[in-house]
Amino acid sequence: MNKKTRKPKLKVIMKFVVSVVILLFIGGIWQFNMMNKESQMFLPPGKRYTINSHDMHIYSVGTAGSRTIVFVAGSGTPNAFTDFYYLQNELQQYARTISFDHAGFGWSEQTHIPRTIDTLVDELHELLNKSNETAPYVIIGHSLASLEVLRFAQRYPDEVEQIILLDGGSPEYYANAGELQPYLINRFMAGLRVTGIARALGNIGVLLPFTAENLRNQRLPVEWKATDLAMYYNHIGESNNLSVIKNMNENARAVLDGGYLKDTPLLSLSSDSGGEWAKVQRQLLQWSSLSKQETISDSEHYIHWSNREEVLQKIVNTINNN
Repeated sequence: MNKKTRKPKLKVIMKFVVSVVILLFIGGIWQFNMMNKESQMFLPPGKRYTINSHDMHIYSVGTAGSRTIVFVAGSGTPNAFTDFYYLQNELQQYARTISFDHAGFGWSEQTHIPRTIDTLVDELHELLNKSNETAPYVIIGHSLASLEVLRFAQRYPDEVEQIILLDGGSPEYYANAGELQPYLINRFMAGLRVTGIARALGNIGVLLPFTAENLRNQRLPVEWKATDLAMYYNHIGESNNLSVIKNMNENARAVLDGGYLKDTPLLSLSSDSGGEWAKVQRQLLQWSSLSKQETISDSEHYIHWSNREEVLQKIVNTINNN
């Protein structure tokens, strides 16, 4: 290839690169402006309390009575209110139900405090106390939140009536799981967020499956779809979740060191992922002498959306029989 043919090709490549950079810059400005606009449009449905030097959002529905259910969102979930909307509202006839946003997600402020397991648990405990919620609690956790739920029961055993895990992993699994892959996924999603690519894709109907936005937004009531989309556009790849990922192995080892829960009732509802994940689900059975595991057929990781009616019925049966 001679110099004359190389130069035109180089010019084409340079024009393409410059065009991409300009588009990403424009997308970043669009994302920034929309994020500020949406923070004023979509106000918190619950209350906010200052916990550990940052504001945390908590949403409660149902009459306070003999049973209180606390939902704990999994790692990277943009907003707990929309993620647990269906279960919270369907279960309010049986109990008072509570969801809350971890730091940096939903309507909770960001924090620079490392996301160690005891910090997460103590923040939740203080939040429940400040909002005058009544223990004992049925705590329902999704995915990585299994560590948070188990640790809460270790630290405050008299305040936990029952545990239900939604496709949660075992401490044994998370103690050895690689942190690089979830870290890279987080950074990839952050790139899509800050450049406005995720928002642009959403505007043409493409919602990414990483946090089940493609499932959740489709099945939410019309009045909450826009709020859910805003939370997705503004919180995927949240930087506060990097601290959760970086501390995953250490957090799991802290739960392992805390020991089994003896006779705290534990139900693990699992997706039918098979293979290694099925082994992980069996490991959870040893965490209580009153444990039970059920696999839900044709399900996805966010089983409370892919199979929401079945998950709801199993929760109702469990809390009524306890």
